[in-house]
Amino acid sequence: MSKEEVVQRGNWKTWWEFLFSSVGCLVGLGNIWRFPYICFKNGGGAFLIPYFIFMFLCAMPMMFLEMTFSQYSNLGPGRVWICCPLLKGIGHGMVVLTGIVSTYYNVILAWALYYFGMSFFPKLPWTSCDNAWNTEFCDLREMNSSLPNSTLFIEDDNVNISLRSSAEEFWARNVLDISDGIGNPGSIRWQLLLCLLAAWLAVFLCLFKGIKTSGKVVYVAATVPYLFLLTLFIRGLTFNIDGAMKGLGVFLIPRWEDLLRFNVWCDAAVQMFYSAGLGWGGISTLASYNSFNNNVFRDAMILPVVDVLTSVFAGCVVFVTLGFMADEAGVSIDKVVNSGPGIAFIVYPEAVSKLPLPQLWAVLFFIMLFTVGLDSQMVHIQTLTGALHDNFPKALNKWKTSLTGILCFIGFLLGIPCITQGGIYVLTLIDWYCASVSVMLLTLLEVTSLAWFYGVERIYKDLEMMIGYKPTPLWKIMWLFITPLVILLIWIVSLIRYSPVEYGDYKYPSYAIGIGWMIAILSLVSIPVGMVTTLLNTGDNSTPLLQRLRFSLQHTEDWKPAVQSLPGDVEMRKTLI
Repeated sequence: MSKEEVVQRGNWKTWWEFLFSSVGCLVGLGNIWRFPYICFKNGGGAFLIPYFIFMFLCAMPMMFLEMTFSQYSNLGPGRVWICCPLLKGIGHGMVVLTGIVSTYYNVILAWALYYFGMSFFPKLPWTSCDNAWNTEFCDLREMNSSLPNSTLFIEDDNVNISLRSSAEEFWARNVLDISDGIGNPGSIRWQLLLCLLAAWLAVFLCLFKGIKTSGKVVYVAATVPYLFLLTLFIRGLTFNIDGAMKGLGVFLIPRWEDLLRFNVWCDAAVQMFYSAGLGWGGISTLASYNSFNNNVFRDAMILPVVDVLTSVFAGCVVFVTLGFMADEAGVSIDKVVNSGPGIAFIVYPEAVSKLPLPQLWAVLFFIMLFTVGLDSQMVHIQTLTGALHDNFPKALNKWKTSLTGILCFIGFLLGIPCITQGGIYVLTLIDWYCASVSVMLLTLLEVTSLAWFYGVERIYKDLEMMIGYKPTPLWKIMWLFITPLVILLIWIVSLIRYSPVEYGDYKYPSYAIGIGWMIAILSLVSIPVGMVTTLLNTGDNSTPLLQRLRFSLQHTEDWKPAVQSLPGDVEMRKTLI
């Protein structure tokens, strides 16, 4: 690859653009609606011990490895596997996986935009039971109505009447207008269709000139959520200090005895794996736009720590809110805590409605939620466009904007089934299965093939060329033995703990579960296909199979450093570090 080709592909203008883009990639909706709940139910502050252990054993080594290869070659996951052509299907699988996620991720942003629009009403529509969508079972209990997925059972002549909060009814009967199952898609929710269109338009405007625009957007998209989280945190503390401190205590005070439970360590490992974004290709794509001599080792140490600290801070914000909710309701915090969309679209909207100037706090919360998801979605699309451009640079170099627009339009069309009345069932099905098996297996194959076939000694030579020194040999041991073993154990535990998809009390039919498993293996199909095509295209008809196999495990002639170091560059960099 010539220097001219690298310039045409594009590089970050400053290191800060890469940093903010990477933070935006790692910090997503899961940091707000999943990590706090997982931490709370697994020992509070004590949960951070196994979490940090797995971060060191798995997240840091994998992030270091992924970023090293992409920065060295200026190639994303769709093309970087020319270093080991036999396993190019691993990179293609990551791109496919990211493409699947991008189709429904923007639907969540559409929900946030819908709530954002509703937040400007003089009376927040999820705070009353006299709306057209409400039923006779809508309950306006003081604060108790905030209970996520709550049902109050009143027994009368052996008949159980289920009461639901106004926030729950707004979510289920207004936002989703939910049908009775995945077999009944119903009609398209035109309000959500417009919000979905707006979400995809926002993604396109952020990316229409590639990293030239995204590199500037992330300065806002990656920092605004922190400002809004800090604002919500301070407001929660000042509104009800006693309840807020109880919430923080429940979240942060360690319950050391919980560390003796096996499930705590399992949850820490799985949550760390998904939170670090391993196996998706996003971080690899961002690193491929780095300058050749960027200190990739420093970045790989910083980013996982930033991700963890953000998750903890987001948890503090959530539990400050849950604390004052529980205190005013006169119930324990475990009655109001929840994970997933319920905390973002039921619990928190009800919580902000109790604050003075509720419209203001609702607007701030949903802007924060949208921007948190936006920069993650930007990376999803960058991964897709980068993969296509890397494989067809001459054909697509002048059509980057058109390519981005086409992918955004296709994503919009594929997201429409998720905004029908039965769309929540479709979204849950895809989300449940798309990464249940494949992402950990892809990551396991990635670290194993790069460490053993490409070779850790060659990796260290590549690193020395880029950063001017060889890191401690510890990382060789990690890549060769410890990290693959940890990922294998996490994968096995995930399979053992597998349960069929469900949404609340709704059980999916067997055909839907079958479709889910097809989605689960979709990103793995490229691996055997890539192996077969590579072996067939290696050598000629007279070449023995074993010789083809050996050749296909070696890098191609196109595999080379993105920018050749000049004589003396390494020594000069040593003096600067």
